Amino acid sequence: MPRPREFDRDDVINRALRLFWERGYEATSIRDLIDATGISSSSMYEAFGDKRGLFLVVLARFCAWERERIAQMALAAASPEQFVSGLFGSIEDAVQPTATAQGSLAFNTMVEFGTRDLDVTELLLAHHAGITQIVADVLRAGQVAGTVTSQQHPLELAYAIVSALHGVATVKGVKADFPYAAAITRVILRLLYA
Repeated sequence: MPRPREFDRDDVINRALRLFWERGYEATSIRDLIDATGISSSSMYEAFGDKRGLFLVVLARFCAWERERIAQMALAAASPEQFVSGLFGSIEDAVQPTATAQGSLAFNTMVEFGTRDLDVTELLLAHHAGITQIVADVLRAGQVAGTVTSQQHPLELAYAIVSALHGVATVKGVKADFPYAAAITRVILRLLYA
């Protein structure tokens, strides 16, 4: 008869998430994970398979959280312009180092992994598409309401916006005072009315 788990799975995932977010995948060792989560290596392997298995669970959780945060921003925004402006404004918070993490774990993982792990790539592509769909839904509603006058397909507009967002986040990640961030935001906002 297998021994019952002696740990809180959600707590372990959340502790591992903080560690991976702070250090990245490669720089996080099994020993680091054991120390941070408080579980034994045998429990970790039994519950998650290995470091990569735990990372995939962590990354999926982060991506779901990030999409939910963006969906909440969309609901709270008074207009599509306010929502898109808020997305670009949220980069400031994402790229400023904190005591434990900086940036988006999803974006950091995209940079760290590239396309070398198919499971990570598929998860990140689905996440990117999910965020883009949230933006497209806001734009589509704006077109219907007349607050977005662009006749461009909302999904195409959304992909342009999210791609620019990632570009600005990348540059601000290495140069926090990037002087063209506000100008790029203004140009992107004009797309809503072009």
